[in-house]
Amino acid sequence: MARAGRPPGRAFDTREALLLAFFATFVVLSKAALRWNLHLPGHSMFPIALLLVLARACVKRPAAASLVGLLAGVACALLGMGKGGPLIVVKLVLPGVVVDLGARLSGDRFAAVWCAAGIGAAAGASHFLPVALVESLAGLDADLVLAHAALSAGTKAAFGALGGAGGAAIAARLRHHGLLPGG
Repeated sequence: MARAGRPPGRAFDTREALLLAFFATFVVLSKAALRWNLHLPGHSMFPIALLLVLARACVKRPAAASLVGLLAGVACALLGMGKGGPLIVVKLVLPGVVVDLGARLSGDRFAAVWCAAGIGAAAGASHFLPVALVESLAGLDADLVLAHAALSAGTKAAFGALGGAGGAAIAARLRHHGLLPGG
């Protein structure tokens, strides 16, 4: 939350930095917890979208969600989490960038559950790019790459929509109880 009268280009204050570190830590913990095979493709996007939307709602700064994704991605890469190695950074930064862009484009509507669900779905759909890149570099047939990347992005978009809606609903409750400023 930017302070009134503060120039927009200034660095994050201590409270904002701690909140972003908190959300990045919980993204890493959710990635660790959801390594279990639940037989639900795309289920790992639910907490990621929820936490990215909630981080952007709590810290209303242009790159808040992207920074959470970057911090979480670097931590996951250093801990050896995920199948893609360093590609995990891209897989977490892309949804953060999408959430930041969605928040910027939606303005005041970002607080609405339906809008956050759409942004969460777009964040989940961003998984298309890393999957398509890795599989095409592996030399798989283009039709197979597109079909698998679309299926993966579709299931992640569905869980991302649920997570985004959940993040907006939690932010609304925090606002209602005076823990977040209005709007």
